[in-house]
Amino acid sequence: MNDTTQQATGKNTEEIVANELREKGLVAFKPAPDRGIDLVAHFPGDPENLINIQIKGRGAVQKNKRYRWFQLRTTKAQRERASKAGLGAENAWKNKVEKCDFFILVSQKHQEKWVFNKKEIYEIILHNKQVYGNRTDNKEGKQVEMDLDIEVNGRPLTSLFEKNCNNFDPIVEALQAQRSN
Repeated sequence: MNDTTQQATGKNTEEIVANELREKGLVAFKPAPDRGIDLVAHFPGDPENLINIQIKGRGAVQKNKRYRWFQLRTTKAQRERASKAGLGAENAWKNKVEKCDFFILVSQKHQEKWVFNKKEIYEIILHNKQVYGNRTDNKEGKQVEMDLDIEVNGRPLTSLFEKNCNNFDPIVEALQAQRSN
């Protein structure tokens, strides 16, 4: 897959998610610049309470036939900043996770939108480290895997998180909770 294909998939999946959020009655927009936040959502008339979202997408056609395998990549500059801050280059991905309230992993082939809060994304990444942790790119901090097709204790990760598939209610509930505070 080349950069143009990845950019098209990114744009398409951002549009898919924005439309889902709008169907839930939310305002959804792309911040400029995005700096790790792909969409921001809020209730109409309430722009003070915001949810930051990062979207990872897999197109309908993949050479490797992995339609639920997502990666969170870091740049050399992000790894250097993490090292200088004492986090270590191998943990630079944590800075990206901390920027967002939710991650949405879109599998276009399966028409799935997996909605995860920050705690769940950490859990998924830690499960994936058991499978992919020895890959050079992962050890060097260039990326971490979020493969939803791995098995954990003999069960597919998708079955452990089946409530997260095509379920945008947690985003609405998080915004409602912000209003209450």
